[in-house]
Amino acid sequence: MKLYVRECRKIAASIIYYLFITVLVCSWFGNFRGFTMKEIDRGNGTAGADYGFDRPLLAKPLKTDKFFGTKTKENPEKIMCGMADILLTEYRNNSYTTYPLGYYKSVSLNEDEQNRILGILCEITGLTKSQLDTLPKDYFPGINGTIIHSGSFETDSSGNIIITNAENSDKSVDKTKHFISQVSYERFKELLTEAESITEGGYYYSLDVLTECFGQSDMSYEEAMEEYNHAVFDENITVPFARLFCDYMGLALGLYPIFIVVVMWLKDRMDNGTELIYARKISSFKLVFSRYLAGITMILIPVVLLSFESLIPLISFGAENGFSVDYFAYIRYICWWLLPTVMAVCAAGMFFTLLTDSPIAIILQFLWWTVDKGVTGLSGDTNITTLMVRHNTLRGYEIIQDGFKAICINRAALAGMGILFAGLSVWILGQKRKGRINAANIYGMFNKFSSCHKK
Repeated sequence: MKLYVRECRKIAASIIYYLFITVLVCSWFGNFRGFTMKEIDRGNGTAGADYGFDRPLLAKPLKTDKFFGTKTKENPEKIMCGMADILLTEYRNNSYTTYPLGYYKSVSLNEDEQNRILGILCEITGLTKSQLDTLPKDYFPGINGTIIHSGSFETDSSGNIIITNAENSDKSVDKTKHFISQVSYERFKELLTEAESITEGGYYYSLDVLTECFGQSDMSYEEAMEEYNHAVFDENITVPFARLFCDYMGLALGLYPIFIVVVMWLKDRMDNGTELIYARKISSFKLVFSRYLAGITMILIPVVLLSFESLIPLISFGAENGFSVDYFAYIRYICWWLLPTVMAVCAAGMFFTLLTDSPIAIILQFLWWTVDKGVTGLSGDTNITTLMVRHNTLRGYEIIQDGFKAICINRAALAGMGILFAGLSVWILGQKRKGRINAANIYGMFNKFSSCHKK
């Protein structure tokens, strides 16, 4: 216990720890700070309540409301219309949006690929190239999912949007004047897969993305009441905010703790304290796990403190409205979602630093973080190797319920990985203290392996 406390103090006294806190706070400040109060204000109907495209989660729906919010559902007609709209735009510009590893990239196609995209468009719309070149302005709905065509709406004296062409309700209209899909939904999915392949993984040609962008439909009063009751009574107000808080914090904790771990172990070498540590009677197990637990503790302390900025206003809101509040929601989600990530990052960093006596763990962790951030969707995309669980919305509790088992398996796997690497670190340190291995031996083995592989 004394060693654990001493290691916590050492971390608290290091400059790198305060740099970590600064970066963590900046990330929180830019993504989450003030969000809870804005939602509470919207729920109370005070300033800011009229802003946003969805109904405030904390506002009780009334039967007299004109809008009850939106829900995401796989709507074939809307999805096919949205895909044709955006594919035509990208075809005309020969600029297709992709996000390799989570970063924006515009892809241009050669003539043959462009012709194939044109063929897909012609098959979906039933039009020729010349007809596609001369489409009327209202061929697609004015507000088509996330696409808003300029000149398709007006505003009244209060600034509210008046939609002049949101949908084409007349199914008998001419296909040259308004979009009507000429293929079945099954055939459309085949064409979608082909378009995604041609455009090198084009962002908008994934069914999940299209469903999110164009599968929005209005909720009924009953559906809005179900969502409200679940958030306020079943999840005690705080749980949706705790999930979103952990979503943002997870992005930072998937990378930045590695710097604390690496510096903590390399500092012994830089201060010429390695020999002194090796000569101590303290066991390798006790030394490794004391530092491991100290690192995890000091990393999570500022996360817990930042959660109070969201928790305290929710407690006040609950007291004012007579709602029960889950005071431990943030702690529970921090332990469930964030702790396994921190365990894996710290343990992997410790292992590779001890193994190589170098900061190579920073590079490896950056690669893991970059790939994971790029391939993991914003919600409901958790598999066994996912580093950071994502749920970038207050809503969608049903997504968590559907993927609960996958999340539990993933978090258990990450925690297990952390314990495994910590155990391997104990073994590495023990072997180094006995003089059986050192960094030179490790690099020598890598060089021999590399030479044999080349032969």
